[in-house]
Amino acid sequence: MKKIYATTGMVLTLGLLCATQFATTAQAANPAADKVHAADVNVHHAKNGSVEQIVLKTPFQQGSLNTRSVPSASLAPGIEEVFASAAGSDFVLDQSSTNYLKRFTQTIAGVPVLGSSVTQVLDGQGAVTSAIGSVTQNTQGTFPADSAAGQNKALKVASKLAFKNSAAASGSVVSQRPVWFDQALTSVPSAASVAVPAYEFVLNAGIGEYRTIVVAADAKGSILQDRSDRKDINRVICDRNSKKASTYADLKCGVNLANTPKRTEGQGAYSVADVNSVYNFLGDTSSFYASNTKAADLTTMIGLNENDGLGQALRATVRVCLTGDTCPYANAFWGAGQMTYGQGVTTDDVTAHELTHGVTEKVNNLAYENESGAINESMSDVFGEFVDLSNNSADDTAGVRWSIGEGSSLGVIRSMKDPGAYGDPAIYKGTNWKPTTTTPSDANDQGGVHSNSGVGNKLAFLITDGQVFNGQTVQGIGIAKASQLYWAAQLQLTSNATYSTLANALTSACSANVANNVAGTTSADCTQVNNALKAVALR
Repeated sequence: MKKIYATTGMVLTLGLLCATQFATTAQAANPAADKVHAADVNVHHAKNGSVEQIVLKTPFQQGSLNTRSVPSASLAPGIEEVFASAAGSDFVLDQSSTNYLKRFTQTIAGVPVLGSSVTQVLDGQGAVTSAIGSVTQNTQGTFPADSAAGQNKALKVASKLAFKNSAAASGSVVSQRPVWFDQALTSVPSAASVAVPAYEFVLNAGIGEYRTIVVAADAKGSILQDRSDRKDINRVICDRNSKKASTYADLKCGVNLANTPKRTEGQGAYSVADVNSVYNFLGDTSSFYASNTKAADLTTMIGLNENDGLGQALRATVRVCLTGDTCPYANAFWGAGQMTYGQGVTTDDVTAHELTHGVTEKVNNLAYENESGAINESMSDVFGEFVDLSNNSADDTAGVRWSIGEGSSLGVIRSMKDPGAYGDPAIYKGTNWKPTTTTPSDANDQGGVHSNSGVGNKLAFLITDGQVFNGQTVQGIGIAKASQLYWAAQLQLTSNATYSTLANALTSACSANVANNVAGTTSADCTQVNNALKAVALR
């Protein structure tokens, strides 16, 4: 669970398709412009009033036209001012950037701002046409904010609460780092944007991963948020054979770890069907990402190296049973850098769904609560179903198209074509919509993340296959174009994204894919994306 603490005694006031359509014909960039000025852009604001997206009236040419194939190491001058970023901010290029989508993380005094990002979109000539982002606007305090002793004290606070929530007696620290924390960059934003020095700890305790933020100068720590990070090619597959597990260490897959590899890259089939299914579906998912998105191979992006001689690999443990739960375990999850499956849950869409949680964590780390969490879940369903519909598996029949979980021991658990059939909303804030909350918890499904994903799922179905729905006629653009569209949107989403952010990102992504001739995307396709957004009430 994620826990965020505030300093005792410190007052923290932290908290459409686009209205302007992108031009479908190329506009010449202004090479004489020294930087992007506020008067040069149309601005779209988030619900809290901060700048969420800017669309340039005239593309801004940054650097030489001949350097487009090399990602620019800096944000276009002036964009940070339009987003009102805090004084002293720098923006560091993320590795997930592509030739036409440049994603940056905000840093202050060399320390990253948690949840910050700005992604600038380039046209076919390498000029900036738009940007989507979420940044901190002010800071309170400086780094180094505390001594090593203070950081150790903060770690004790974080560990104690992780153990309490997991009912575990001990655990381990996966990582720790200094960060700037701004409540306005979370899915429960505040009215004002103020970042304070903090430490981020990722701890394993029991069968759970806990990402804990402790304000750097704090001795006690008051809880602001509390949630788990566990989310319901070189391949290494292990089999637990229904033996109970009570800690993440019990799930580990590798040589001399709790579970010994039963099938590794290039080896023949094993005697257990779940081992072979996962091996195949990890390969299918990796192949799909490599062929249908601009992503690097998944092994490089999210693979785990256990220093066991097998290298960085996509690792999974199957036929797992968890202490205190039914056996066989009727679920699967991504956590601690690998996949974990109960018996019979090893299907293609479930595998791709959970691996996409790992991708999302690396690319934009969508907060797993409220609308950002619903988008997180939807992105996993979207790419899970894209893989399912593209790998020629036996269950790709018309009757189960756009169903999640068919062929597994769970049976179908969601329908992307008809979310209402399983009690999920198909229209934003329409029937079956679950209210978001300022206190996300397991009891309220972290603000309805699994249910409210229905809106994003219906949207993806409409964009891909088309349908007459809610007064709109949508003609599908097909998986080849839709997968590239969703990948370009994924690269633009902010950690605290809302469905409004997703709508803007899809609009920007479609326009960028037209300008860069990605998968043959046309302006007519963008019209269909617009119609789909209207159909689910996102415009």
